[in-house]
Amino acid sequence: MPFVGRERELRQLAGTLNHPPVVVLVEGEAGVGKTRLLHELTGPPLMIGSCHPMRFPYGPIVEALRDANPPGGLNPVTGALRPLLPEYAHLLPPAPDPLQDPLAERHRLFRAVLSLLEALRPITLVVEDLHWIDADTRLLLPFLARCLPEAVNLVLTYRPEDVCFPVAALLAQLPPHVNHAELALPPLDAEETALLAKHLLRDPADLWPMTRGVPFAIVELARMLAAGKAAGTPPALRDAVLLKLDELPVAARRLVQAAAVIEEPACERSLAAVAGVPAEQAERGLAEAVRRGLLTRCPDGLYGLRQPLAREAVYDSITPTVRRRLHRRIDTPAQPQGTLSPREEQVRRLAATGLTNREIAESLFLSPRTVEVHVANALRKLGLTSRRQLRGTT
Repeated sequence: MPFVGRERELRQLAGTLNHPPVVVLVEGEAGVGKTRLLHELTGPPLMIGSCHPMRFPYGPIVEALRDANPPGGLNPVTGALRPLLPEYAHLLPPAPDPLQDPLAERHRLFRAVLSLLEALRPITLVVEDLHWIDADTRLLLPFLARCLPEAVNLVLTYRPEDVCFPVAALLAQLPPHVNHAELALPPLDAEETALLAKHLLRDPADLWPMTRGVPFAIVELARMLAAGKAAGTPPALRDAVLLKLDELPVAARRLVQAAAVIEEPACERSLAAVAGVPAEQAERGLAEAVRRGLLTRCPDGLYGLRQPLAREAVYDSITPTVRRRLHRRIDTPAQPQGTLSPREEQVRRLAATGLTNREIAESLFLSPRTVEVHVANALRKLGLTSRRQLRGTT
């Protein structure tokens, strides 16, 4: 895949790694290109290990170090790594005698990893997919970060929507001699998406509206189009979306399904009504769906699927019976619950013409949040569940 749209981030990362020892956190949603960015680096060698959903003990560290070529004269403490690195156990010092204290044994193993990294320098240790970190590596990384030797860097990548522990806390514990940096990778913009599509397709189409600039989605969709298939959700992307959906709590999963059926961004109350989720569960469910990267909160306070391909994947996964039930809730207004105030009526009329909350706010000299409240009140009082239904009330 061609390297497109990451030149600034690559310069920033390379410049940071030129001043070791340094700890760098690289965050970005699934498929945004974190791994590809690392492979574009030049300079000191990278030793890369990935965390795994199975969370094997010290899994990423073993993966990163197993192809190392350790020099002679290693510190005797590195012999503690023989059980973890049988690939070159013959190059390590003899294993030390076992210790009776498990904490002391663990500390010796941590020192062994640190000593081996020091012997391999200059080097950058990369631990990818930190959101799947195992318990042992989670204890090891703060130790390494605080004790990084000269000419040794530590780079950690993760998906912020999936991480379940405070990654940034690692930076708060660093001593003064260890530098640190954070790098967030956004999706590609429309121009960058077009450039990538030009590299991938003879007759490039506009892929940004469907992919929202996520490189993985762009590549997979381009592969489908190049094979002569109709534009749709690529199987790899569909499976990734559905795996996330299955991992959500029931209320959050129903809200995501409702968002897929409604199609356009909707307010919390509308999503809860269509999903059949009690109001007290809707707030928590939406927060979880947003945190896991399936829903996004728009600037006007509405919620929707992050990209059309994800919406299509979720929609297609809904059984016909449930899909019909959700559509009935959208199409059948509930019992009206009150009379609109003059301001709510004014906002309703503007919303019925298709204006966004921000456009209404600018027109009426209100804040977008105030308009959001008025729209939600209007929907409730009119017995409607979707902003789209307001267009029939002019």
